[in-house]
Amino acid sequence: MSETTKEKQAKKKGLFNNEQRNRPIIVFDNVEKKYQNGVEAVKNLSFKIEEGEFVFLMGSSGAGKSTLIKLILLEETPTAGKIFVNSHNVAKIRRSNVQKYRRSIGVFFQDFRLLDKKTVFQNVAFAMEITGASRKEIKEKVDITLSLMGLSSKRDEYPSHLSGGEQQRVALARSIVNGPGILIADEPTGNLDPQNSAEIMSLLKMINSYGTTVLVATHEQSMAEEMGMRVIMLNHGHNVSVDEKQEAQPEAEQTAEIPSEEETQKPAENEKAEEPIQVEIPVASISIASQQQKNDEEKQAEQEKQESQEASENDA
Repeated sequence: MSETTKEKQAKKKGLFNNEQRNRPIIVFDNVEKKYQNGVEAVKNLSFKIEEGEFVFLMGSSGAGKSTLIKLILLEETPTAGKIFVNSHNVAKIRRSNVQKYRRSIGVFFQDFRLLDKKTVFQNVAFAMEITGASRKEIKEKVDITLSLMGLSSKRDEYPSHLSGGEQQRVALARSIVNGPGILIADEPTGNLDPQNSAEIMSLLKMINSYGTTVLVATHEQSMAEEMGMRVIMLNHGHNVSVDEKQEAQPEAEQTAEIPSEEETQKPAENEKAEEPIQVEIPVASISIASQQQKNDEEKQAEQEKQESQEASENDA
């Protein structure tokens, strides 16, 4: 199968965003995140990312990269300011719709987070199963995605039989199989050698060329320089500098609803006091080093699948 044919099939099956609308897809407008212990993870953070862009989010460990990603994924809520994703004010998303919202954004990490008891095919398919997709759709999309990642010959292998680079490609395949418009990569090459790192970055560039917005969080400045993409630089979360190649000021005229000042400044309930800028931890990082943690992750995914199916039945 030629690469052109793979691309056509991937687009036809909705793996990539083919209709860009030249609009900001992620907007931070004077966002602050302050924890109950007084730690300010981010302060006065303002930038925008256009649909279809490839952007690097850079900063040293503790700069606030992970907190920013958590804010996008609604794993944290801002103390002040406004965040828009796909023109929606994330503060207005109902709790019952949070999981659906998160599934619209592909995320993958440096620690792979693969399920050891599932094959390559099953690991990627799992991301579709929890959405209630049909077996036919799952097979078609997973096969196409594995082909794009160069993993067709590994579909029946288990993670323990794969190299680190292959495991990361499986994780990447899982993050795009549902066709997200946004892909977030948190330190995607942190555990890879130079050759595999280059392959992963090449795949990210390919995915971006199909229309998917890509945000890569990294501390490797050389990587960003080699790619020649726009860079958003964080400095301990207190300010942000943006590559001069492209202006990045947030636009106030978003179509989404703007919350009142009281709503945007109200801290989240039961907000935990933590030190997110002290340790660089991937978003929603759950180490799967132990079997018990893997089992917990499977149980959570199964619960999401059941909730999704119940929601579909209620809508019907």
